[in-house]
Amino acid sequence: MINTPITPHNRNQIATLNSTPSQGGIKKLIVMDVDGVLFKGQFILHLARFLGTAVYIRAAILCLLFNMNKISIQELIARVYARFHGVMLHHAHMVYKNIPLIKNARETIETLRNHGYFVVLISSGVPDLFVKDLAASLSANDGYGLEIGIHNEQLTGDVFGQLFRSEGKKGIVEELLIKNNLTWQNTVVLVDDRNNLDIMHRAGITIGVNAHYAVRQRAQHLIDSGNLSEVLDIMDIEDADTSKTLFAGMRKQFTHSWYQEIRRKFLHILIAFVPLFSGFVFNTTLLILFSLLIVYMISECLRVNGYSFPLLGGITRSSIRRLEERGFAFGPVTLVLGAILSTLFFPMVIASTVVWIVAFADTAATIVGRSLGNHRIPYNVKKSIEGSLAAWIVAFFCGCIYLPLLPALLAASFSSAIESLPLRSLDNLLMPLGTGIILLCLGYS
Repeated sequence: MINTPITPHNRNQIATLNSTPSQGGIKKLIVMDVDGVLFKGQFILHLARFLGTAVYIRAAILCLLFNMNKISIQELIARVYARFHGVMLHHAHMVYKNIPLIKNARETIETLRNHGYFVVLISSGVPDLFVKDLAASLSANDGYGLEIGIHNEQLTGDVFGQLFRSEGKKGIVEELLIKNNLTWQNTVVLVDDRNNLDIMHRAGITIGVNAHYAVRQRAQHLIDSGNLSEVLDIMDIEDADTSKTLFAGMRKQFTHSWYQEIRRKFLHILIAFVPLFSGFVFNTTLLILFSLLIVYMISECLRVNGYSFPLLGGITRSSIRRLEERGFAFGPVTLVLGAILSTLFFPMVIASTVVWIVAFADTAATIVGRSLGNHRIPYNVKKSIEGSLAAWIVAFFCGCIYLPLLPALLAASFSSAIESLPLRSLDNLLMPLGTGIILLCLGYS
């Protein structure tokens, strides 16, 4: 982590660094989008909400069409700003000032500048005068925004300028690179939506911040925490000039992944309550499980497009694995579905056994495998013999709670064998169903 003290910069310092040539110590050009990256939300939606429900709904629908690749950014901006005709400039400025910023925005930008990065804000949706004001307040080197028509202190609804044209962002970035004797390989972009794909394809480092699906699939790094200071950890690793710096950054990411895994397995264990509740309120338990399944799927669809479902979205982001950040995380779906199907189709004894096995044995396999697993399984190198052995032992004890010794041994052996297979998140579904079917066929109920 960067430890240099953070000190504020005034406008004179910004102007001085703007004129500093690359040989003066500029490491990289860092380009930050504004809407969705620095702003929580989009300026046009905040202003539309200020103007009334009808204007907001229309703007939200147009934004949805843009995100679905049904209209271009030019059409989106032109049609939304046309509705802003007659809006007083001071009202628009008031809305801009009230938009909440991502956590540690100013501190992060100041730290980046102190370490030789050239930081610019570029937006195709926020007026230029507001972007420049934001750049000054956050101590960025410069800001570029959308040119808008203003007459008698009112918005005319007209939009123009380089950032309203196709490839406008690319043109501005290339001008900055030439001016500072840098290349696209020396460029870092922090973006959120598909309007930035053009510069993402060219940049040396790409970071998705609360990113939509198209960006999420292409970005090298993702920030979903709502804290911009994660950029500092990323730059520590990307620019590591010593093994010590690189190791420190990787160790921090490893520790973070462990915290994620612990939170994940805690949620995993909660499925063990299903047999307890279903024995008293069977229909209510199933209704709650189905409801959670639907809400989770809605939450995941929002997450992979840069939005957050209240409460559940934060829980999901804090517990999914790195490999799941770029797409839909199916683990909870298969886990809940496995519990639902087991409760519906198996006798209570078998259902309770298999649900407890998937809750506790799978958790034991992950914890032991990640901490002590040194011997890889030949047919699945991502898992270890130690982890599978831990799953077998825990599954056996779970089985002994409900079953005689022999069926408990069979349940443990079969479930741990399924857990060891390269099934990804499908093991949450196949472990209880497969084990339950075997026990059912053998006549244990």
